[in-house]
Amino acid sequence: MKQLIFILAGLAISEVAICQNNNLYTSPNIQENLNSIMKGSAGMTMDNRYEGLSGTPYVVPRWLSATITTRQNKVIEATPLKYDVLQQHLLMRDPHNGDSLLLDDNAVASFVLHDPDRLPEKRAFRRFLEAPVPAQSREFVEVLHQGKYTLLKQYSKEVQKASYKGAYSTDRRADEIRDKITYYLLGANKSATPVKLNVKALQTVAPDLAAALKEEASKRPARTESDLVALLQAVDK
Repeated sequence: MKQLIFILAGLAISEVAICQNNNLYTSPNIQENLNSIMKGSAGMTMDNRYEGLSGTPYVVPRWLSATITTRQNKVIEATPLKYDVLQQHLLMRDPHNGDSLLLDDNAVASFVLHDPDRLPEKRAFRRFLEAPVPAQSREFVEVLHQGKYTLLKQYSKEVQKASYKGAYSTDRRADEIRDKITYYLLGANKSATPVKLNVKALQTVAPDLAAALKEEASKRPARTESDLVALLQAVDK
């Protein structure tokens, strides 16, 4: 991936575009806060086109307004953000020339994407501190539900190489980015248990909610992700 370095000195980032309506958000502390989460003392522009690949490396391929919380508990509002799952990077949009700036991943504790095309609009992501594989603890997971139990959604991406030659080829004409989703349910002991998103699997991992899940499932649909999240929220408060 092509990377160009430019020094932030003289770059006044005092206005950040709110993507969905093209308005500008102004804060007296925005430059200080943004500078604190850039890669070192320089901003790194990213060529994030992924030319020649089908699929998307991002959780959401559009720029979305985000609220970022740093490890020092600084809150940065209305930042145009993308989460590159394939490379495990957070990208911010430079409001002056549209470049994608690489944020310092180590400085970010969590972020909330504001996606007007879905409900609920706010999507919360935080570090996967309970990851069963220690190397995954740096990744961000989406928090779908939080009560006595916490339901997390882990996004993974991998590149499948083109395969169209030979008798056993899959007739895949271009390299393709493929998605893998894993759900985890956390209980009081904070251990992350992989779980299929259906009523039976939730009952197995959360036996104390089994009866309530069964009763509630008889009253409402339980087929889609949003159905199951709503079901869990109804019984685990």
